[in-house]
Amino acid sequence: MRKLLILLVFVSIFAQEATHEVKKGDTLWDIAGFYYQNPFLWPYIWRANLAKIEDPHWIYPEQVFVIPPSPEEGIAAIPEEVPEYLPPEVPPKKPETEVISVVTPDMRIFSEEIIHRAGLILDEDLPYWGKIVGTEPHGEQLITTYKKIYVDRAHDIEAGDMLTIYRPGKTLSHPKTGERLGKEIIILGKAEVEDVGNEGSRCKVIASYDIIKEGDLVTPYEPVVAPEHVELIATEEEVEGYVVEVKSEERLTPPHVFVYIDHGEVTGTAVGDVFDVYQVRNVGGKEMPDFNIGKIQVINVFRNASVGMLLHVREEQPIKRGEKIRLALEAR
Repeated sequence: MRKLLILLVFVSIFAQEATHEVKKGDTLWDIAGFYYQNPFLWPYIWRANLAKIEDPHWIYPEQVFVIPPSPEEGIAAIPEEVPEYLPPEVPPKKPETEVISVVTPDMRIFSEEIIHRAGLILDEDLPYWGKIVGTEPHGEQLITTYKKIYVDRAHDIEAGDMLTIYRPGKTLSHPKTGERLGKEIIILGKAEVEDVGNEGSRCKVIASYDIIKEGDLVTPYEPVVAPEHVELIATEEEVEGYVVEVKSEERLTPPHVFVYIDHGEVTGTAVGDVFDVYQVRNVGGKEMPDFNIGKIQVINVFRNASVGMLLHVREEQPIKRGEKIRLALEAR
């Protein structure tokens, strides 16, 4: 009933054409989240404003966008597989009596969709499974949510199967030592198999985290196991490290900015751990207290590195590769 009421309200809002003036910090992702209650529908706003948006990664304050009356297939027809913007927060579990200092994290960052979108850091590229070889209609250059794609896989696949769409990224190296940390796998979206032919399959894109293109790769989707609850304890360990990469500078990810750090399974890093990002201050030749410029919470751990989400940052000092980090809170 609640979902029906929301849909009726938005149908009423869009009875007249709406416009949106871009504010500082806006992205197509969160504009769609506001107007459609579903940020995965950002392509509909982009398509309606192609003359104003040269690259969907970049929009600018004071631009005025037309907000389409409803997505092409109708708001009421949004498939259940497309996730809503943020799941409700998980109520914090009462801490054990011996725990002195507990901080409850925002459990929304541990949703399956956000962890999936954050990507992978593997020792090597994923083994080839399939790729996008065409679109329906033919010749689509920029593929987004609800578009039809063809993949070159027909055996061991059937209608209803879910696929991850991805693109190999860069080889990650340590910002100080140059040591190889792993291979970045950029997750672009998710698709569902609709029909299988003799030599290939037709699929429907049900979530696009970025622009998808012909030639991008696919692999079977593996459900993400998101933690049900995390307690954070002020650490007594002295664990130092570095930011390896800020992943989201030119991607459709804000307000979720993903960061790679140089701690992983081999150093005992756990999902939920929080690192302070800091800079050493020296004034007049005198050593001053370190200056914290942000926090990173780990959302996925790999062998030699982890993916975290930037929780907050000082606007005048954006976090960059090579910034120092220090473990502040341990997940239990």
